[in-house]
Amino acid sequence: MPPYSTKHGRDEHMDAITQQLRAAQKPITRCLWTEADAITFTPSVLEQTFGDGLALFAVTTINNRPAYWIVRGCSTWSAGDGYRAPDDAPEFGDMFDEVLTALEDEFGSTSCYERNRNGIWIDQETKKFIPQDWAEYPTVNDECGCSWWRLDWPDLEGVTFAPHPFAKYRILAAINNGGR
Repeated sequence: MPPYSTKHGRDEHMDAITQQLRAAQKPITRCLWTEADAITFTPSVLEQTFGDGLALFAVTTINNRPAYWIVRGCSTWSAGDGYRAPDDAPEFGDMFDEVLTALEDEFGSTSCYERNRNGIWIDQETKKFIPQDWAEYPTVNDECGCSWWRLDWPDLEGVTFAPHPFAKYRILAAINNGGR
């Protein structure tokens, strides 16, 4: 599997790191425009990894922001911030459809809902009204667009990190034969 391919094979070691990453997440408060619109949430970590899974990315949607999900992606991916990235480095955006599908599979999606002419959300199948809180994070509401950025790894017990080859963030040290 090339290092830039999307879906990573599952193994116990990678799952253990993802579980540690999930456990390391704490509630944070972020605002979209002003402190008055601040929300407190705990970033949700996607179970599926992509490529080598050594780099971290944050993903948000226009309708879910400022909340975001954490995705383990390939260390070869550029996120528009890799000015030192090789010219042929795959872009995160080129993989985004697969990432978004994985987020929707794990956390749910609002794509089964539609707005009627009065702007009220209804279930497409049952045609029943959906309450206001129908799509609270971490349910994915990608109706109006998405954005992403690179994240740094938090310190994890027993896990080693290395400098990213072309970004200012750390990546997981290479994982060989299931060892750390």
